[in-house]
Amino acid sequence: MLTPHHPKCLPRLRLAGLPAVIIVCLMLISSALQATPFRIGLATWSGYPESVRGFKAGLANAGLIEALDVTFIAGEQGADIGLQTRVAESFRDAGVDLVYSLTTPGTTVMKNILPDSTPIVFSIVTYPADSGLIESFEYSGNNLVGTSNYVPVRHYLYLLQLLYPQVSRIAIFHRKGEANSQIQSANLLRLFRRAGIEAVEFKPENLTQLKRLAEQVVGQVDAFMTTTDTLIQAGGEQILIELSLEHGIPVLSSNKKGIEQGASFGPVADFYTLGYMAGQKAARILRDGTAPTKLESEIQNPPLFLVNRNTINHLGIPLSPEALRNVTWTDE
Repeated sequence: MLTPHHPKCLPRLRLAGLPAVIIVCLMLISSALQATPFRIGLATWSGYPESVRGFKAGLANAGLIEALDVTFIAGEQGADIGLQTRVAESFRDAGVDLVYSLTTPGTTVMKNILPDSTPIVFSIVTYPADSGLIESFEYSGNNLVGTSNYVPVRHYLYLLQLLYPQVSRIAIFHRKGEANSQIQSANLLRLFRRAGIEAVEFKPENLTQLKRLAEQVVGQVDAFMTTTDTLIQAGGEQILIELSLEHGIPVLSSNKKGIEQGASFGPVADFYTLGYMAGQKAARILRDGTAPTKLESEIQNPPLFLVNRNTINHLGIPLSPEALRNVTWTDE
């Protein structure tokens, strides 16, 4: 009589167990295939690739991998309210699980169009509470949460006096009617005046106006200043950089990219870092089911004290030992 352990019975037992193994494997494969990745809409206004790269890295670090756990629907880029309204409507109609939205005007469009049930994680929004997007950094009160490129204004005065203490009159530029940069400019005007620095504000509506206004004050101000503003970021900073290098007027910048492209110096937030922080928040919303109201919006602390070495050398601005200890260089 053959026992189950007899050598002639072993092949029969292996064959008998094989269908069960196959069935289990097929079930696992089927389950994996049926798992639907989260769909994230990317509302990036005019681009900001570093922010998007950081956002995806933040998601990946939290275990949500592109093409496996999440898929991205990229909205058309363009600094135009009508265009971004259509992008928001397309996200709404597609029923995306979350939207990553950039800039104050871009995020405002998403908030106005998308249903309250769709989480919106924002970045590159300087004053999310003051502009009405959320109630406060600690509690949004709605379906939004994110990261802000706000830099406390004291850092601007500190860096300006550290690197260019001879300044007595400065021109601040921002787009007319843009909420975030309008608030920033108002705060800076008060700060500079308290410090004995005369500050004048210019509010162009387009790049042509910006260039004309800047040319008019060449020789009348000691420095230009740019804000966290979509007009500045869409070509305005480059106009001021060209005038800066031509006429020897330093640019105190609010934008990392602007300093990398030739603006003199500034305390800035890094868009990749802010995007990464936003990606971590998005992961908690999607993976853990955490409501945006349970998360806090954040700034980058501390900011980078970034200086363009080539521009500083071109302008002939010497740096003190204290300045050299505290700044980060970019050599573009």
